[in-house]
Amino acid sequence: MILWTIQHQNAFDNLQKTGVLRTDEDHILWKEDFQFAYDWMASQMEEAIGPAPSNVKYPIWLWYEWEGIRKRPDMRSFGRYWAEKGTPIVLLTVDVPSNLIVLSDFDQWHIILGNSYLALSKEEEKNPVLPKEKSWERIFDLSIRTEYWGLEENKSIQATTWEIRKEWVKKAETFIIR
Repeated sequence: MILWTIQHQNAFDNLQKTGVLRTDEDHILWKEDFQFAYDWMASQMEEAIGPAPSNVKYPIWLWYEWEGIRKRPDMRSFGRYWAEKGTPIVLLTVDVPSNLIVLSDFDQWHIILGNSYLALSKEEEKNPVLPKEKSWERIFDLSIRTEYWGLEENKSIQATTWEIRKEWVKKAETFIIR
């Protein structure tokens, strides 16, 4: 499955040297604010694709679909959110075996980051029908289109995997954050 991931130059250099890229827990953005969500995603991944390799706690995030289209993210508009100005980053195009990937709705993932109930309607938001963490599982059903979530066609779909192997890399594009 062709996917895209944005990584710091140091992470890419490490991938070139070791042959594998795994999440370094010390470099997770806003870990102290969102650790509960990362832990939840890791547990969902274990159920869906199996346990993480030893010494890996969190997945690598990738893009499957960007703004409703199977294309790589546009780094001119998107890249600036990934690091401080002047930081070298790499956009990797990778071909990951589909049995090692979990896809989910990027926009609804932010409901989980906010530790909120993931409702399908305003009525359900007021009167939840599921336990909160069970409602979060809806991010994996990519067919959900409700007026409450928005019926837009430009849905962004994220992917998670435990690691990226050097042989999966099809293209590496370096950018400097502006």
